[in-house]
Amino acid sequence: MCAEAVPWRCHRSLIADALTVRGIRVNDIMSMKRSQVHSLIPFARVRGHRITYPVGDRGGSRVKRQSGNRVGG
Repeated sequence: MCAEAVPWRCHRSLIADALTVRGIRVNDIMSMKRSQVHSLIPFARVRGHRITYPVGDRGGSRVKRQSGNRVGG
């Protein structure tokens, strides 16, 4: 497990996205007493089982991504 406090800043969110688009329910563990159903980040684009994360302004700071940052196949 990584030490990220929030699921959307963790690499596991990519795996959770891939499972979610395949119809598998995923829970994000927020604390020892709280979890919530995983949901895709609003800027994720889904085609079938393929997920891409377009580069651009997401309402916050810009993040540089290399091409090929996608999950699925």
